[in-house]
Amino acid sequence: MEPVETQKGMSIFLDVFRRADKNDDNCLSVDEFRSFFADGVLNTEDLDMLFKEIDTHKTTNIDTGELCSYFSKNLGPYRDIYAGLEDINASVSTALLTTAKEYPEKSFQDQFSVRFLLKEVQNQLGALLQTVSAASDHLEADAVKKRNGKTQVHFEEPKISSTAGWIARRTRRQLSTQTSVPFDSESMNSFFLQVNRLQELVDKIENKVQIDPVDEEIVTDDSSQVMLVARKLCVADSQDKAFRSVLRTYLEAAGKDEGCQTLSVRSYSGTSNFVLYEIWESEELWKSHFASDASKAFRRSNVDHLEKPEILSSMAIPASWISDSTAGFNGTT
Repeated sequence: MEPVETQKGMSIFLDVFRRADKNDDNCLSVDEFRSFFADGVLNTEDLDMLFKEIDTHKTTNIDTGELCSYFSKNLGPYRDIYAGLEDINASVSTALLTTAKEYPEKSFQDQFSVRFLLKEVQNQLGALLQTVSAASDHLEADAVKKRNGKTQVHFEEPKISSTAGWIARRTRRQLSTQTSVPFDSESMNSFFLQVNRLQELVDKIENKVQIDPVDEEIVTDDSSQVMLVARKLCVADSQDKAFRSVLRTYLEAAGKDEGCQTLSVRSYSGTSNFVLYEIWESEELWKSHFASDASKAFRRSNVDHLEKPEILSSMAIPASWISDSTAGFNGTT
């Protein structure tokens, strides 16, 4: 019987496995699984239960066969899509390689056709992405509402520009290399140089600065304000694992404190820098939390884990500015 990981459509999950396997040991630990598959909906306990379900060999690690088997059972109507994506990836790679060789020698008119065709491929895929993104946003927003305000812990890398909010947040994970085209040939460099020039021109046209009139908000007082807190943390390389453990403990405790609206952590790829964002219902409630045992314990542990003292900044803003986006959700974004 053909191994599930070699079946049509499974190569994408092999790519997923590669991206999740941070230390390249060909297996996913529970920490790697939590870090990659945390989606802002499942909490740590949920992720651990899912990990155990996928780990059918009971080795406390997940291999490629186990990951592919789990998703293969749940593909349903998406099986044909994932099989088609394999064909599209192969076709895109072939087309770009061929274009790289032939484009520089084409006539001016033929080069225009190539640019148009490439741009239209982008437009068609973009239209599909918008439809899929809208459906994904709806499902995840609905799932978040049903979580009863439980704090979800995950780490984000810098966002990559995207029209889909949830898709953009997911780019904290490494980008897929399903479509891989070598860049080592002179013709390839020449082709992409011209494509980049075209893209720069399009970007300049699409991203012209537009200044909209600022609406004037007339209020009687500033009593209804929330406190935004940003804490920049530079962790010593040798303390990364210990810091993450303490951070999770702190987030779980802070999320239960009175007045905590939102907690979010962002980590930056290739560095040991973290930023912890907190939103509190009032300055008084935040100060009360800051003096709590959980907060003090976190700050004490940071003495050993950080390369330099944390940088904390705070600002009060009108609660109405964010009330719509955070209502009913006491977790990370």
